[in-house]
Amino acid sequence: MFPVITLVLLIHYSGLIGHSFGGYETDFIITQTDRFATAIAGAAWTDLVSTYLYIGGNYQKPDFWRSEYDQLRVGKSLFEDTDSYLRNSPVLQATNVHTPLLAWTGAEDRHVNYYQSIEFYLALRRLGKKHTLLIYPGEGHVLMDGSHQKDLTQRTEEWFGHYLKNEPLKSWMGADSK
Repeated sequence: MFPVITLVLLIHYSGLIGHSFGGYETDFIITQTDRFATAIAGAAWTDLVSTYLYIGGNYQKPDFWRSEYDQLRVGKSLFEDTDSYLRNSPVLQATNVHTPLLAWTGAEDRHVNYYQSIEFYLALRRLGKKHTLLIYPGEGHVLMDGSHQKDLTQRTEEWFGHYLKNEPLKSWMGADSK
């Protein structure tokens, strides 16, 4: 006689959060998997074509190097390997997103153009995905105003509270975030 083995599968839902390159990684990851119950991305690259062709405010030179040899490490130019830039752009993979996303950016971000966050927001909104975007006026790549830091901290806690702890939906989360 063989012993009866009971397999218990526990699915652990957790949240994912990242800022800057970590924001890009967060946005990209949620286009590839439904493993996370929710995600938060700050100041994220979402379109690697426009990122490649952007002049970053921190370095005052084209961002080719960041894509080819720095954080992205594609190893080739946009024109030598266009498919890699397209395949790894979260905005072009938005149809795959099933994870509720809270995104935030500073309206004056010159390191990662804040339009990147807006474009991803609009793509997700057009597709009817659960997504809320916060844009902080007068802020750059990092929130420096203490009231904005406090606001983002509170909203982060409320977002994770709703999606990870079943706390009530807050009105600021918007109708498209139910």
